[in-house]
Amino acid sequence: MERVTKDISLSDKAWIILGDFNAPFSGMDKSGGKPISALELVDYLQWLEDTHVESLKSIGSYFTWTNNKDGPARIYSKIDHVFMNENWLDFFPHSTAVFRWEVVSDHCSYVVTILPMEKLGFKLFRFFNFWADHHDFKEVVMNSWRLPIKVTGLRAIYLKTMRLKHRLKKFNRDNVGDIGLNYHKAKETYQEAQLLAQSHPHDYSFQEVVKEAVAAFSVQEHMYHSFLAQRSKITWLRKGDMNTSFFHACLKKRRAENFIASYITDQGNLVDNFPEVVSHFVEHFRGYLGSSSSTTGRIDLHCIEMGSNLSVDQQLMLLEPFSRKEIRASLFGIPITKSLGPDGFGSGFFKVVWQDIGDEVC
Repeated sequence: MERVTKDISLSDKAWIILGDFNAPFSGMDKSGGKPISALELVDYLQWLEDTHVESLKSIGSYFTWTNNKDGPARIYSKIDHVFMNENWLDFFPHSTAVFRWEVVSDHCSYVVTILPMEKLGFKLFRFFNFWADHHDFKEVVMNSWRLPIKVTGLRAIYLKTMRLKHRLKKFNRDNVGDIGLNYHKAKETYQEAQLLAQSHPHDYSFQEVVKEAVAAFSVQEHMYHSFLAQRSKITWLRKGDMNTSFFHACLKKRRAENFIASYITDQGNLVDNFPEVVSHFVEHFRGYLGSSSSTTGRIDLHCIEMGSNLSVDQQLMLLEPFSRKEIRASLFGIPITKSLGPDGFGSGFFKVVWQDIGDEVC
């Protein structure tokens, strides 16, 4: 079995492997009985590393087997698994394994569902930090930002960012283009320039061509890896070639894990019709956010007075307006890889243009 799966891992085709592995792959894969030891996991984790597989996203029951004994002797384990290779995500990014308990077996049944590759919902605006490396970025931003607007304060900032995002979408489409394609083209141009310079060692004009190609490739490389780091939420690098393949693998896995296109009802029925899924989640959160509730009890002032209290000076300090320096320090303390705000802009945008719009934001 080990030899077969190692050979499969070298295949460039999309595949999954599933079944009763009779083995846990995590310390959390068992409830009841003797706990899983680290020694038990060594061989299984080594197998995962050798075969380069990942668990397919799953819904339904976490544990997949039980010994059906009564009382404290009852054991639940996750020993049935569905693993996939990276190519599977390329062809079936919306696939999911559904685990359900059966009445005729002590194992769960599991079905792999594959949703069609179609555009589900609309694409939200997202500010990419690499845009700031483009030589036209600052001009595009300020041309939009300086346009007059009738309101002031935070509402003006909100309306300006809403107007700006449409300009940035056009800027990305017309000026930046396909960041991945541009990176590979710049890399090929650089390699070709090196070959020409090598073939004509006494023609110094080819050396100038190499310098220009290196400069262009350096810009595209920085922009491309900034894009991958932001999308994959990975901020460190280890191996050669800036670990591009690693970033791509993390990006695809992150997309698959964050995508929700189905759910299981309380009655155990699978719902995978996307409009129904959207409606379900909207109504679910509306039940929390759209309802009101009153406090269940009054604050006991006597109890609060028994503890530490703020002095008058401390209370006055909390009421003081924030300074421009404090606002800047707070904003610049947010890493540019952190999740974006509801409007699609993150700290990376404000850091780049702070010199021009900082006073207005404050």
